[in-house]
Amino acid sequence: MIPVNPGDCFCESAEEGAALGLLGLMTGLSEEYFCAGWIKDLEYWLWRAVSNQSFGMGKISERQAELLRLLSEECDGWWIWETDNPKFVSLEWWRAHLLARG
Repeated sequence: MIPVNPGDCFCESAEEGAALGLLGLMTGLSEEYFCAGWIKDLEYWLWRAVSNQSFGMGKISERQAELLRLLSEECDGWWIWETDNPKFVSLEWWRAHLLARG
């Protein structure tokens, strides 16, 4: 769905725009595949999907996987779910978190 008021989407930098684009793509994929704005462990499912396109019981497109990767690199971050909201974290933090998690 296109925002009713595109003025609400103006960003102060390309990095901020990439972060918001990444969040939009992540939540859009979750909604499209699972009818949930943020399915449990979405951040992990999509991180794996960036390399192999596997997403739950299906596959995201090669283009979607590439877009996730490019937006993540552009904003140098990733979105996770924390408490009741998505939270933006740096790629450095995210990669360390994944290593610690095993």
